[in-house]
Amino acid sequence: MAFDFYYSALSTLFSPLMGLHPAIAEMIIAAIIVFIITLFYKFLVDQKKLKEIRDQVKEMQKKSKEMQKENPEKAKEITSEMLGLTNKQMKMTMKPILVTLLFVFLIFPWLRTVFMGPVVMLPFRIPWMHIFPFEFLWRDWFGWFMWYVLCSLPLSILFRKFMGVV
Repeated sequence: MAFDFYYSALSTLFSPLMGLHPAIAEMIIAAIIVFIITLFYKFLVDQKKLKEIRDQVKEMQKKSKEMQKENPEKAKEITSEMLGLTNKQMKMTMKPILVTLLFVFLIFPWLRTVFMGPVVMLPFRIPWMHIFPFEFLWRDWFGWFMWYVLCSLPLSILFRKFMGVV
């Protein structure tokens, strides 16, 4: 019962896109999802602090590399400091990761039911793909998941760049 309501709510929300070609409709849906996820990261993480931590980690990596030959003990010290900063960074990004996972777990089952079968037909067959598991995702077409990944990666980079998300 709850699934029916959830399914019909998403179908109603995205119904204007369902008349389009499946590849275009899913690309637009992927753009909406990636945009919302980028907003989560922008507002749930202190961007200034995260940038400072990343810059510190980069500096420490350089120092550690330089110290490896001259003073291995000092390099270990720098590396342990770096691990502490990385841990801090991971704690900062944990909240948006959890919100994103919840969001994705709500959307992906609906995507899987709406975009069944081939979404994008390729003009060629990808060689050597019979070696890998899940060959059905790769043959001469992309299913909903592979197409979502191919659309969302560049969109994520683009949105993060424009929104100043670290």
